[in-house]
Amino acid sequence: MAGRIRLFRDLPFHKKLLVSSLLLSVLPVLLLGTAASFVASTSIQGEANAKHEATLRQIELQVDSLLKRLDYLSIQIAGDLTIERSVRLGISMDDREALETTLDMVETLRKYRSLSDVPFNAYVVYNRYDTVYSNKYGLLAKTDFPYYDALRQYEPKFTGSWFVPSNSYPNQREFLIVRPIGSSSTVDGVLFLEVEPARFYELLQSVRMTDDSQLVAVNRDGRIVLSREPQEIGTTLPLPFAKRLSQTAPSKPTDTVPYGDDRYHVSVHRSGYNDWTYVIIAPQGELTAKSSLIKQVTWLMAGCLALVWGLIALFASNRLYNPIRSLLQKLPQRAKPSQDGLQQIGAFMQQVMDANRRLDSELREQLPQLRDGTIVKLLNGELTDADFAAMTKHYALPLEGRSFVVCVFEVDAFMEFRTSYRGKDRALMMYALTKLVAEMAAPLFRSVAVAPSPGQVALIVGMDADEPDETATVAVEDLCGRIRLKAKELFRFTLSAGVSRARPLPRRVHESYGEAVDLLKLRLLLGHDLTISHRAVESMETVKQSARSLIKRQRAIVKRIAEGDMESAYDEFGQMVLDIPRLLIGFKPVTGIFTNLIGEIDHLLEQLGFELQAMFPYDVYARVNEAESLDQLNDWFRHQFFPAFRTHYERLTVPNQTRIVRQVAEYVRSGAEGELSLQEAASRFGLSPSQLSRMFKDEMNVNFMDYVIEMRMSRAKEWLVHSDMPIKHIADRLQYTTTQNFSRAFKQTTGMSPGQYRESVRHQQGGGA
Repeated sequence: MAGRIRLFRDLPFHKKLLVSSLLLSVLPVLLLGTAASFVASTSIQGEANAKHEATLRQIELQVDSLLKRLDYLSIQIAGDLTIERSVRLGISMDDREALETTLDMVETLRKYRSLSDVPFNAYVVYNRYDTVYSNKYGLLAKTDFPYYDALRQYEPKFTGSWFVPSNSYPNQREFLIVRPIGSSSTVDGVLFLEVEPARFYELLQSVRMTDDSQLVAVNRDGRIVLSREPQEIGTTLPLPFAKRLSQTAPSKPTDTVPYGDDRYHVSVHRSGYNDWTYVIIAPQGELTAKSSLIKQVTWLMAGCLALVWGLIALFASNRLYNPIRSLLQKLPQRAKPSQDGLQQIGAFMQQVMDANRRLDSELREQLPQLRDGTIVKLLNGELTDADFAAMTKHYALPLEGRSFVVCVFEVDAFMEFRTSYRGKDRALMMYALTKLVAEMAAPLFRSVAVAPSPGQVALIVGMDADEPDETATVAVEDLCGRIRLKAKELFRFTLSAGVSRARPLPRRVHESYGEAVDLLKLRLLLGHDLTISHRAVESMETVKQSARSLIKRQRAIVKRIAEGDMESAYDEFGQMVLDIPRLLIGFKPVTGIFTNLIGEIDHLLEQLGFELQAMFPYDVYARVNEAESLDQLNDWFRHQFFPAFRTHYERLTVPNQTRIVRQVAEYVRSGAEGELSLQEAASRFGLSPSQLSRMFKDEMNVNFMDYVIEMRMSRAKEWLVHSDMPIKHIADRLQYTTTQNFSRAFKQTTGMSPGQYRESVRHQQGGGA
């Protein structure tokens, strides 16, 4: 196959075009012919299969109707009080009561026979007296009973009759229906109804079949119980056909069974009434004769069409190649005549495309974007000194010096900034802010500015000395202050700036950037709208420790709110208020702490699809900034913010809680047989175990594990009543380690062991019947 593909690939384009044209024109015709012949033959065979299926259903309805009438007749006779009394008293000429009962029994049988549309003979077996009464033979000893072999094999079942087809026992030509007499647990008598099999033969003979086709009914043991040929009744189907009957999949038009020198199509239909299987066995040749003719005609027509289209393709390929010949004559510097014409055009077009690609690449180069990418890489520590020098020269970056200071400006109210400016508006705002920083720094320093992340602008300032003096450092801090004031004047938000120490070599710029970002984290304690440098922070370690402690408290409050545990959130908030006087000096950092807490709660609500500002008729951030003392903030949070937030939060989340608990309950019901735990369910639905336990208790008024046990016991009751599954198997399916543990749990729930429960329920059902 690979050699043929390689041979086609090496052909000149002219020949490729010819071969392709032939394939595209002839191949669809051949495929269409194949599909048409297949569809036609399959359709014909499908019609035959459908006809067989309809025939089998018709026979099933007729046979089942006859059997049901006979079964109903046997129920009437076996349940007749006169018959039951006669069986109980026996047949006696001396006892008056028995004699009268016997005469009534004989008259009763006569009436049933006269009223039945199906001729039959009745045999009443008196088990207590080892005698048999027959309307055909009169009184017989049990051993002289014609169907004594069948009687010996009979096991009484009060739930139905026993159908005995012809030839099931020696000298048994008739069809028998056997049923116990009476409804008690002790079988006093047995009723045999003898029916001529001619009625069944007539039903099968009424179906029109070909001479070589067979129509039979087979029982679950594979024995033929009905056939158009009486001598076949009682025999077994040949092994190939018996194997087809054992398959559960329905027959298809293409299913065939080999037998001897021929193949046969087998149609199967199982009866739901008596578990018989009705089978039609037809020679495959009868079904495929017409389809074979259709295939031959179809292929003949497809061959003619393929020949016509092949000639058209030959003519069209030559006409299609003419434009290529004309184009080759116009190309400059044509290749050798032996070279494939399409390859010549391809080489020329590749040269044109390469030239266009280079020009397009140069036109699309945007120096500002590449410059910003270079600066961000420098901030992230991804450039060496040599790389930075090459990039600076290539992109003409106005950044030179022996040491570098990094100033990072961040929007103070970032949550509000993100809410106010979305999508393109936020990008434009960041561009304007970066432009402002760069333009104000350009007259004073060799510097570059870039926005490495939303809400943040980094300014890299080059210094002439390895360790700049205090004057240069103050000048940088002063520049940051003026930039903040200008931004506050132009925009609707304030900035805070972090100023790093100067470090030599460009490759250490990322260290300065990290230092400036760390300094900005101290806004939580020092307040907003200010410039933070290493000189402005005293007792750095103490400040950092205070920040970590208060941030930890804030995260605990937000976590408790997310879990729905508002009481614990109140406790954490109270502890934070107690810690603030000990950790902070001055009131401005306190305002930052509470503003940051509201921002964290706002972020939580945003993840849940809600908005904090929609819960209040006023600006909560502005309310915090208006406070004048810690007591005012504490009082506002406890008596206004938290109560209003809790009311809206619970109202918004309760429907969500109901939906989640319903999903968890359905998950438990459908997985009662598997491993179920509170931790697993909580992880599956994105909740904490305590949160799920509380929600489940609120909605279902029952603990989670109690509900799991209740569902497992319900499943166990169902299996105990409606199946014969062993108790050990039930315990294994419900994930109990031992049968004893399952039995103990079941008894605690129902008050009885699994075995006692099964016997009790089944006894009640039997008594009701």
